[in-house]
Amino acid sequence: MKKYIIFMLIGLMAILSATDMVVIYTDGSMVSIPVGQVEQITFEQYEMVTVEGIELQWRTDDEYLYVNVSAPTTGWVAVGFDPVNQMADANIIIGYVDDGGDVSIRDDFGTGSTTHASDESLGGTDNVMDHYGMEDAGTTMLHFKIPLDSGDMYDKVLVPDNNYNVILAYGSVDNFTGFHTMATGTNIGL
Repeated sequence: MKKYIIFMLIGLMAILSATDMVVIYTDGSMVSIPVGQVEQITFEQYEMVTVEGIELQWRTDDEYLYVNVSAPTTGWVAVGFDPVNQMADANIIIGYVDDGGDVSIRDDFGTGSTTHASDESLGGTDNVMDHYGMEDAGTTMLHFKIPLDSGDMYDKVLVPDNNYNVILAYGSVDNFTGFHTMATGTNIGL
C-alpha cells in the first residue's frame, strides 16, 4: 500500500509539474503561465492603469520593480520609465513573443526624443530579470522585473513612493526597431 501511495504521489507531482499555472486577476481576466517560468508565486497586489488599450501592472519590494504589461498587438510592447523629453533618457524595456512562442526582452535607453538603443550597445548592462511572455487572441503580455537601482548609468534609479512619468507603446512587428502603432504616456506612483 505504501508503494502505491508513493507512486501516486510521484505521478501527481509529474502531472502538476507539466501543467501551466493559471493566474486570475481581480477583473476576472486570466493568464496561463508555464510552471517552469514561475520562480516564485506571490500574492502581492499589483497597481494597475490602462491607457489607450495598454495595461500596465506594477509592484515593488525593497529591491525590484515587478511589471506586467499587455497591449492589443502580436508585435512588440514597450514601457519606459522616467523620460525627460518623449523617449529621451528613459529606461525602456521592450519585448515581443515570436510566432514560435519564444520571448525576447531587451533593456534599452532613450538616446534621443525619438530614438533608443540597447543598454549593452551603449556600454551598459541588460538588467531585465525573470521575464516571460505570451500572445493570446491578438494581445501580447510581458512580465519582467528590474532592479530599483541597478547601478547601470543607462537605467534610472526608481524609488518606492515616488511618482514617475511612464511611456507606453506597441508596434505590429516582432522586433526591437519597428515603428510604433500606438504611443502614449501616464504617471504612476511606485
